[in-house]
Amino acid sequence: MFLPIAATTPGEVNILLLLLIQISIIIALSRGMGLLFKKINQPLVIGEIVAGIMLGPSFFGLLAPDLSAQLFPPVTAPYLNILAQMGLIFFMFLVGLEFNSEHLRGKGQAAMVVSHASIVAPFLLGALLALYLYQSLSNDTVPFISFALFMGAAMSVTAFPVLARILTERNLHKTYLGTIAITCAAVDDVTAWCMLAFVISVVRSGDMLAALPTTLLAVVYIAFMLTVGRMLLNRLADYVEAQQNGKLTQLMVAIIFVGMLVSAMITELIGIHTVFGAFLFGAVMPQRSVFVRDLAEKTEDFTIVFLLPIFFAYTGLRTQFGLLNDGALWLDCALVVFAATLGKFGGSTLAAKLSGLSWREASALGVLMNTRGLMELIILNIGLDLGVISPALFAMMVIMALVTTFATTPVLNWVYPQRLFGEEDALPVATDPTYAILVPVANPDSEQGLVHLAVALARPEGLAARVYPVNLVRLGDEYTYTDLPERVTAMLSQSQERLAVLVAEVQSPILQPISQMSEDITTDLCRLAKQTGADLVLLGWHRPGFVADPLGGKVRRVLETAPTDVAVFVDRGLNLGTGSRLVVPYGGTVHDLLALELAPRLALGHGANLTVLQTTPFSRETRDLIAVFQERVNLECIAFNQDPVEGLVEASRRASLLVMGTSPQWGTERHLFGPTPDELITRCQTSLLIVRHHRNATPHLESLLTSTVMPPALVSPR
Repeated sequence: MFLPIAATTPGEVNILLLLLIQISIIIALSRGMGLLFKKINQPLVIGEIVAGIMLGPSFFGLLAPDLSAQLFPPVTAPYLNILAQMGLIFFMFLVGLEFNSEHLRGKGQAAMVVSHASIVAPFLLGALLALYLYQSLSNDTVPFISFALFMGAAMSVTAFPVLARILTERNLHKTYLGTIAITCAAVDDVTAWCMLAFVISVVRSGDMLAALPTTLLAVVYIAFMLTVGRMLLNRLADYVEAQQNGKLTQLMVAIIFVGMLVSAMITELIGIHTVFGAFLFGAVMPQRSVFVRDLAEKTEDFTIVFLLPIFFAYTGLRTQFGLLNDGALWLDCALVVFAATLGKFGGSTLAAKLSGLSWREASALGVLMNTRGLMELIILNIGLDLGVISPALFAMMVIMALVTTFATTPVLNWVYPQRLFGEEDALPVATDPTYAILVPVANPDSEQGLVHLAVALARPEGLAARVYPVNLVRLGDEYTYTDLPERVTAMLSQSQERLAVLVAEVQSPILQPISQMSEDITTDLCRLAKQTGADLVLLGWHRPGFVADPLGGKVRRVLETAPTDVAVFVDRGLNLGTGSRLVVPYGGTVHDLLALELAPRLALGHGANLTVLQTTPFSRETRDLIAVFQERVNLECIAFNQDPVEGLVEASRRASLLVMGTSPQWGTERHLFGPTPDELITRCQTSLLIVRHHRNATPHLESLLTSTVMPPALVSPR
């Protein structure tokens, strides 16, 4: 297949069209691979780096060399490079903007010792490795001192954005270990970039003595930005807060962007690199929540979604794994990975252990510090542009960045599993194993009715029951300002305040609220259900935006994966009380039996009437179960021979609540033929409680039945 845009001599229009095609492919593949890697619990950046490599000569160029040459001809490389460089400038501005100098203050001896060790050890190992690699992977045009300094600096970097994301995803940012990790990564960031600035000045000047003027100019500019620059930006923030309530107008954003670009130009003219100026400008911005958050939100989406994938693709186009064409080179590559891991992981772990941490905590810290991600790629591209590393060594270092970042999550799970984080200890789990209900609350319009229903279901157990209103605060996309530990803490505080208001409104002593951060709501709900020993997960119903099944989306995932029974509440103004009527259609499935267990719990203590619409004969155990509750609630069983949906719609006109199991018969479970859930939920005129039984769940009437004179076999009729 040949593309007409590349079949003729490229002109301005053809190059523009080709760039549009390239960028469309880059963004789509980058986002797709990022999401794919998120599914296997890897940072988004790993998928994006892999996407870039897939578009380069190491994958696409091997599979379809002709098509690759047409889609990514050399004539477009300078344009992609310019866009990639702009992406780096804006991204480093964001990194600086999200840098909090408080991480460097008053964090204790352990943080300082580990942060210095995590820089010195890999730097020395990198410089030592340079002695071996210089002969085979460099040449006389590159002074050894430049090569050794660059290898040391490249080994020393830690990816602060990736590390911060991992900490917040795992709720580690509030722990002592998380605090040390954040501090060490912040120190590493600043130190590594300062070292790299010095290395660049040495490379461009030729030797360390000639680099002295560049270094002095860099120090003067940094001092200027930390004093005069910070003062001017504080005045700008004062003006924005006084005149515009902290919200940035387009004019203010333009002024800030111009300042950032000027700072990048100055550092380039000084002789270091544009990214340092952008980072420094962001780092001296006033750390005022509204001002910085608004600026970050206006900047990050375009930078991360549009510009950064181009940088990854440009990196991938320069990565040639084919250059590693013999066993000796692959052995060198393994040595690079080993030295990088030994320096960062080994140095951090040993320093942390000597500072008083346990071996497990010290190892976890070492694993976290060994993640490199995007920061490593930025340094490597600078080194390749300067000619200080060869394309073959560049490919090795890219592999090192991928391996060390990819290994972080699985190795951390092995070294420091989530059960040791203290998260379970923080959960308000009672020692009494009585009835418990987990209630996710996300919609302010329905949460109060949902919690009232949960309390009503738990009511027969009295004060021994537990109801957990859960608010899981979802993390944003990767790299975003909202993922910073400070912002996560603020969001958790807001969530806790919201739940406190809800508990005060419902006024029940059995409510025990839980607020946590979450990246995957469904997975974390199922985990919490297991940790709290919940007998039931009670969900509020909402219509999924892109799914035809009204019990689809996240609701469907919880229904199918929760380790306990699940109920979905469609609230149309339920008001339980004397004279209210509960209707349970029964067709003999385990889900219908679950409905028969939950309905008496609601009827008990409320004076409600309970009607069972029976389409199939009861088993002996079910008959005995009903006989018990006929003495305690007003319960009647009637034959039900009508069309299921029509009959339930008719019954809903005289009922307060329909309690039914998921089944194609009732239209509460999708089936190839027959009624659909959408039809029943739309047409019913009353509230519905749609339930699904889990095979390992404890019967909901067990504690109530054991208090009556019943044969032991009836305690677990399922």
